[in-house]
Amino acid sequence: MATEQGICKNCGSLLMVDSRDELCECVFCDCVFPSAEAIAIFNNPDGVEFPNLPQPKRDSKAARHVVTPVFENVVEKAVKVDQAQNKETRKVEKLFEISPDDIKAPKKVKRVVYITTAVCLLLVLGISIPLSIVRHKHKANISDNIQLCVTAAKISVDTESDDGYAAGYKLFGQENNNLALVSTDDVTEEQVVEAYKSFCAIRGEEYGYSADEARYYKGVVLTVYAPNGKFKMAGVKDASADKIEFTAPETETSEDAAASSSAPETSASESSK
Repeated sequence: MATEQGICKNCGSLLMVDSRDELCECVFCDCVFPSAEAIAIFNNPDGVEFPNLPQPKRDSKAARHVVTPVFENVVEKAVKVDQAQNKETRKVEKLFEISPDDIKAPKKVKRVVYITTAVCLLLVLGISIPLSIVRHKHKANISDNIQLCVTAAKISVDTESDDGYAAGYKLFGQENNNLALVSTDDVTEEQVVEAYKSFCAIRGEEYGYSADEARYYKGVVLTVYAPNGKFKMAGVKDASADKIEFTAPETETSEDAAASSSAPETSASESSK
């Protein structure tokens, strides 16, 4: 079949015409006329008028002259998909999909991946483990001298350790640069300053820092928790009382005091009943 383009002589619609068929049919207005005329109008539409007249009804058994586009055989494709269906799992296998099982890495690539992963893991362990060992060694040595720090500052801190954990202080930080002290008595700003200086000296001696170096005091944080408030000094070269961050303890409000004082009276009256 030689399919060509044509134009309906009645309504001017574009048609698909079989040049080997003597007649063609417009699917829009049902006009039936010679195929050669439709092709000629398409090739030279100048001066052509389209009357757009109603067409007589045709017998249902009359021959049709409509060119039908040829589509793919969808039934054949459906049969192939049905044949590819796994009857046990009822899962349809996609004919053109590549799964991970279809792709196998060469042995050489696998070896390179395994070796690279192992080397990276060894590097991480080789760096982190020695650093951790050194840090814990410094921490143990500094902890042994914490008593000197609190003694020099005359702060009441329980430095006794139970299973490696101290009750009255905590030393932490990647470079053992944070020290928290818990005092059972009120402390003064002068005591906090003295404790900070002592901690910097103990830590500097352990790490081999001199007082002139910035790392001697940089990043060093001392926090003292006492009944009269929280005192904090951080990264100070020339420690003094005016460089302390002070946080006052929370005071009991009058309503809380009244509630706490009335509680025993209520319980006593209930017991008498």
